[in-house]
Amino acid sequence: MTAVEILCIGRELLTGRTADTNGPWLARRVTDLGGRVTRLGILDDDPGAIAGEIRAALARTPALLLTAGGLGPTADDRTAAALAAALGVPLTLDATARRLVAARYAALAEAGAVADAALTPTREKMAWLPAGAEALPNPVGAAPAIRCLRPPTTLVALPGVPAEMQACFDAHVAAPLAAAAGSAVLLEREAVTECGDESVLAPFLEVVRQEFPDLYLKSRPESFGRQVRITVTASGAGREAGAVAARLEGALARLRALLTAGATPPSGDG
Repeated sequence: MTAVEILCIGRELLTGRTADTNGPWLARRVTDLGGRVTRLGILDDDPGAIAGEIRAALARTPALLLTAGGLGPTADDRTAAALAAALGVPLTLDATARRLVAARYAALAEAGAVADAALTPTREKMAWLPAGAEALPNPVGAAPAIRCLRPPTTLVALPGVPAEMQACFDAHVAAPLAAAAGSAVLLEREAVTECGDESVLAPFLEVVRQEFPDLYLKSRPESFGRQVRITVTASGAGREAGAVAARLEGALARLRALLTAGATPPSGDG
């Protein structure tokens, strides 16, 4: 599957004062489109730290690297500078980005949302991109998204405001990602077991994992108790939804059969 890494940027996310919603939203969308999220991180508004994480991600060669946040007009919006540092290129005033920002503020001024349309230095800051990058229109806000190509990885920096991030992802990332994934589907099924102790369930679950190595199985205990029943989730990906669904149902049926056969866990050799 197409490997995707996600970096969400903002000190407010690390202090606990703001809950990160961008990361989970992006992870769900990427997965639904057939990609596989291999890493999801939260970073401070520090250009050195951001650049270091980007360089480390490029070394792992994911097909797609997404960042969310740090593209706005304030001094702590430093993602563009960090991208430039990570790629070893200068920041340049991009003509396309400048036109996009100017057009947005002209529309906002006409609508009475801002006092004037002047392209002030803080507004123009959003048009400074890494040399060679592509400015992507923001359907909702002022800061353009940024696309950089470093084969085999495509980097896309998205705005941090959730509505803007989502709109930019859907406009510029969703279709190429789906095409790269080749219409892969990810399905999930779950079963509630007649077992309230995860330590008892674990050996049976391991047998199923060995027999269905292409699937991911996860038990989800919530508490202990005689009335507790542990839910097991099975997920898998493939080109044919019917075949994936059959594998998932087969794995859960096998688990039920093992649990029904007796309370003694199977041996480690399966």
